[in-house]
Amino acid sequence: MSLTPTPLTLLIAAHDASQSAALAEMVQNLRPGVHIVQFGEGESASPLDLAMVVESPGPELGELSKRVRAQHPELSLVVIAPRFDERGIDVAAGVEATAIIPSPCESGTLLRVLKAQERKVSFAGRCEGVETSELLRLHAIAGSNGILHLAAEGRSGAIHLEDGQPIHAHCEGHLGVDAVRELLRWRGGKATWIAGRSAAARTIVGRIQGLLEHDLGESRGALDIEQAPRDVLEKIERLAQTTDILAAYLLRNTEVIAGRNDSSLDDAVVGRVLTRLSQVFHDMEVQQGDGAGTEIQATVGEHRLVVDRLGPSRLGFQVGVVVRQATPVCKSLRRLLRQIDRSFRRSLASAARNQASADAGSGQAARSSEAAGLHRVA
Repeated sequence: MSLTPTPLTLLIAAHDASQSAALAEMVQNLRPGVHIVQFGEGESASPLDLAMVVESPGPELGELSKRVRAQHPELSLVVIAPRFDERGIDVAAGVEATAIIPSPCESGTLLRVLKAQERKVSFAGRCEGVETSELLRLHAIAGSNGILHLAAEGRSGAIHLEDGQPIHAHCEGHLGVDAVRELLRWRGGKATWIAGRSAAARTIVGRIQGLLEHDLGESRGALDIEQAPRDVLEKIERLAQTTDILAAYLLRNTEVIAGRNDSSLDDAVVGRVLTRLSQVFHDMEVQQGDGAGTEIQATVGEHRLVVDRLGPSRLGFQVGVVVRQATPVCKSLRRLLRQIDRSFRRSLASAARNQASADAGSGQAARSSEAAGLHRVA
């Protein structure tokens, strides 16, 4: 027997009565049992589950949400607004909104918010001392859609996530990856999670794993290179010197960490293009699983771009190349890339065997020492 959720009591607040009426009609079409209460019309007589505030753009943005929050300090609150730029996100975070919905509202988005509220179990517990990077990792694992807003010492910023991956970030004049790195350095701030898609323009193309590893320190690239077998790096270097191969790079978690390109190409542009191609592959791999294969290709004019996996997918390594289209090397490119992959896997297997032998030796030495000690005691 399935449990029927208890009908919600919803508070609606809007500057215009027609907006309130339209939202109420939409909600009741989606959830006929929902009880609607209009803000300022005797809502104190009813126990409320959720408030939805329809904000209007302009200088008054946020004023209505503040009034609702002041009157209902413990109530879950959803902010609806035409756009959620930096100011809009600050408004939502300032009233501790649980979710945002861009207007005009889409029925699917509205239904997701209502379902989330129906399933919600409220707990009063709060945590401090959690690293911002760990919050991002948790949302990446959960595949969350929303905004992580941070405020500290009069400063504020936000990281926008879609399906657990960052698409945009801003803080104090910084945008994109630079903003993420700045926010990860802030200490002692307040973090607010606001569910919902902000529809922000994409300023980040890398995956969260690459961003977080990058911020472990300036030596991040060196650490990744140390984890890649030396013979693999040498093969990629030789690949870059092959006739009609214009660029060859090693990537990890969609970020370029080593390689080179022909002087006719801009290395910054090549790096961005390979990163984006790698991002597309990872997104499709999430959708298709093993059916996605190991590589992705794109052809633009006279250039052919290929990003192919190296080693087990859990390690996140890939090789990215740019070749001149319709040249002899195109026919042998896949064979060359498979050679690098096999070399990578052999090196990993050899390292694993060496580690196992070392562990076994240490274990035997420890047992011999223990036996000698027991003999002395006896």
